[in-house]
Amino acid sequence: MAESQDSSVSSRITLFNQQAEQHKNWMMINPFAHYNVNEMPKRTFPEEEYGRAPAGSLSEQRSLQANVRALEEILQLCDMIQKSGRDDPIDGRKVLAFGQLFETYNDISDKLLATLLGARKYGFVDFSGETLFQGRDDTEPVRLLRPFEELQAEIIAKVADLRCDFTEKPEEPTLLRKD
Repeated sequence: MAESQDSSVSSRITLFNQQAEQHKNWMMINPFAHYNVNEMPKRTFPEEEYGRAPAGSLSEQRSLQANVRALEEILQLCDMIQKSGRDDPIDGRKVLAFGQLFETYNDISDKLLATLLGARKYGFVDFSGETLFQGRDDTEPVRLLRPFEELQAEIIAKVADLRCDFTEKPEEPTLLRKD
């Protein structure tokens, strides 16, 4: 009986020491645990980890979900240009004036410019200038850079890859009251 108590006590001491060491290491990198900034050790990150959430964290999961939502909005924007746009006589791709796009897309989302900038960053659409303004740039053409089917396949593949990186919790259906 005395041997089992000794091993139990020693395992608890070992566990406590491990917890204390983990806490000490966390306090070394915790920016709020130091009275003086000079005491705080400088953290170093590999270049690919800089500015990214720690792997497996809730922040990383929220980031991936936000990327999926952004890509879905870009797909919706490209679909709207495909459906409402006209064929460009130069290269045959779909083109839609910014003013018309603003009017029709405004009913769907208030983030048209951010979605346009994201779509241009990924190489899905193009427009001249750094940004577009309502009123001033209403006649500015916004054009798809590739056929819509190709863009759609690429965006869906990216969304599928991102969804594989995390497991979404199924959204609970909203229950409506029946009065």
